[in-house]
Amino acid sequence: MDFRTACEETKTGICLLQDGNQEPFKVRLHLAKDILMIQEQDVICVSGEPFYSGERTVTIRRQTVGGFGLSIKGGSEHNIPVVVSKISKEQRAELSGLLFIGDAILQINGINVRKCRHEEVIKKINRNFPVNQQIVYMGWCEAREQDPLQDRVYSPTFLALRGSCLYKFLAPPVTTWDWTRAEKTFSVYEIMCKVLKDSDLLDRRKHCFTVQSESGEDLYFSVELESDLAQWERAFQTATFLEVERIQCKTYACVLESHLMGLTIDFSTGFICFDAATKAILWRYKFSQLKGSSDDGKSKIKFLFQNPDTKQIEAKELEFSNLFAVLHCIHSFFAAKVACLDPLFLGNQATVSAAASSATTSKAKYTT
Repeated sequence: MDFRTACEETKTGICLLQDGNQEPFKVRLHLAKDILMIQEQDVICVSGEPFYSGERTVTIRRQTVGGFGLSIKGGSEHNIPVVVSKISKEQRAELSGLLFIGDAILQINGINVRKCRHEEVIKKINRNFPVNQQIVYMGWCEAREQDPLQDRVYSPTFLALRGSCLYKFLAPPVTTWDWTRAEKTFSVYEIMCKVLKDSDLLDRRKHCFTVQSESGEDLYFSVELESDLAQWERAFQTATFLEVERIQCKTYACVLESHLMGLTIDFSTGFICFDAATKAILWRYKFSQLKGSSDDGKSKIKFLFQNPDTKQIEAKELEFSNLFAVLHCIHSFFAAKVACLDPLFLGNQATVSAAASSATTSKAKYTT
């Protein structure tokens, strides 16, 4: 929707708000058709201008470490504009002195985002980040506790997909330092995400998914809406694809008949097994030659490759100390291969994949 048109149908006013723990303070109420916004009075006006008086352009250059120092909410899927919901202390957004909580984002680098979904706005902001710092997803969900003795079966959890990792927080990260204090961190290409069917659900909650970690631990999550679940699934696939595309290959130590070996999973060439001491290659196969595999659930994987000349199946068994990480990595590389063959998927990711060569200045147009 056109945000400027919507502004003509809004009502604003000032009142006192008290939360019971402190003295009453002034806030401004902004009532639109689909949302009520409450803001502290000291962040409403810019140079004496009234609330939502017009548009202005703010240029923010991101920090070398960290981002722009702001969080956003809203989007066309909620029938409201994307607005600045939080501004971090002593970071670029606050230091500019021109950006305030509640500002609606109208343009980013000259691109109109008035009718964009939240996810689309995130992608446009991410164009200014290298791939390994891009935030693909951030949002609340409910995590199911493993301990059956817990009074509360579910607890609020904040998940974020940023660069190579999935972060699990107790509260949303606001500063650069917050990203180092996640409750748990996982490499996206070494974990497995599964959206659960009705037959796999553990209780009456319908929109659930699991994440199996590199150690084999299963984490169970629930979101409120089916659209939230779809958004998470797309984001996880995107994050995995981008990371595989970025690293291109991954090598794991393994054992073959008591000898230390290495197995490299290479996005371009496939599987390569080599002697860890001499680096001599024992065998190599393309992804298309893998016809099957099995594992013992502990450490061993048996690969079944087809010889291109004889068409015979050749079995190769290797032992790993991190079985689940290897299995998930292989799955991630295969999924990325499939994604490369899907023009629609690639079209959706074209903007994101170009991020590494993007400039480091974001010119955003806001309204207050």
